[in-house]
Amino acid sequence: MQKTKAIEVLIVEDDIRIAEIHRHFVEKLENFQVIGIATDEEQAKEQVRILQPDLILLDNFFPDMNGLEFLRYIQQHYGHIDTIMITAAKEINTVSQAIRAGVFDFIVKPLIFERFQATLLEYQSFYERLYSLKLTQPQVSQEEIDLLLGKTGGNKSSFFLPKGIDKLTLDKVLLVIKETEEGMTAERVGKKVGVSRTTARRYLEYLVSEKEVAADLSYGMIGRPERVYILNQKNNSV
Repeated sequence: MQKTKAIEVLIVEDDIRIAEIHRHFVEKLENFQVIGIATDEEQAKEQVRILQPDLILLDNFFPDMNGLEFLRYIQQHYGHIDTIMITAAKEINTVSQAIRAGVFDFIVKPLIFERFQATLLEYQSFYERLYSLKLTQPQVSQEEIDLLLGKTGGNKSSFFLPKGIDKLTLDKVLLVIKETEEGMTAERVGKKVGVSRTTARRYLEYLVSEKEVAADLSYGMIGRPERVYILNQKNNSV
């Protein structure tokens, strides 16, 4: 998959201390760049118009506006910009309205980095697939649409993933494999993702079964073979 530009993020949050925490979390991840922080409606609209970010991190409660109303404004005037809501709002009506308005994800405060990281990695995977498709072809297949919608091998949605396989972790493991050309052991993948070697191997073997990843044996200096995983290029070429 072709390397994309850094994903540009605008933070829309009225509490500047929380906004700076979100900035810190974003900047811990590779290929993401915070290009602005807006704390009220006027700033938010101005920065969206001038900066044209790829992704907005949006709170719901502001002294001068409602996050859902701003989300609908974005969808109406800047349909190419994606939004993740990060808010203390837990009411089901708020959640359902946000989902229907097209948010990529809805995260409840206080923000937990691991949950936030998983969402941004999932978004990065979506963004890179879409970016690559836009560069290479005017039309897409059903399989490519399924991938954009988060469905994996065999048109299986995350609902049908086997027990012990979480979609967010699966996407993180696959992203790590995509970032290397020489192949990686389960131990190395586990360290990068933040899970144990055993857990990493379970996800890697699932990806092997889905033909997303290929596996081979590598003999180290002490002669003990290690299973090495690499992206299956036949099934991941664009």
